[in-house]
Amino acid sequence: MGLLDKLFGKVERRAVVDRPDPLDIQAAPHVVCAPASGQLMAMADIPDPVFACGAMGPAVGIKPDAGVVYAPVSGTVTLTTGTLHALGLRSDNGVEILIHMGVDTVNMKGDGFTGFVEKGQRVSAGEALLVMDLEKVAAAGYSDVVITVVTNADDFAPVIPVEAGPVCAGAQVMTVTL
Repeated sequence: MGLLDKLFGKVERRAVVDRPDPLDIQAAPHVVCAPASGQLMAMADIPDPVFACGAMGPAVGIKPDAGVVYAPVSGTVTLTTGTLHALGLRSDNGVEILIHMGVDTVNMKGDGFTGFVEKGQRVSAGEALLVMDLEKVAAAGYSDVVITVVTNADDFAPVIPVEAGPVCAGAQVMTVTL
């Protein structure tokens, strides 16, 4: 049993969901793409104070229209959780990204989440990482905002988000100065 299993409990239930097709995007090395379609919000508007204040790094949130979460960069999966509420990626140029699905959804212990990737796996920008059941998240009383954070922004300052508004998965949401 790993540390995350001890902290969050081993997850037994998983819905059977087919992996969605990848998006057809050509991500630039300095671009972080939207991991979901929906309403892009500024960091200060993210409904979690840790992310809203920038404690983890520069972030944007997306109130999703659908539950598919895509890779915002090409690179390697560096973190998965048994509860599937968070994933880490390291882009090919060293940008470290945390994608956090919902607020307090760790308490769902994986119910309503289906993952398609493992730690150490190579992914391409636009590849489906997981599916979050938005109805289950809402029924459990949690926010479904998908939060994208550049956790090593000090290495790439500045990190510049685009303005809030409607966004399609795969569209640019942040520019990272390399």
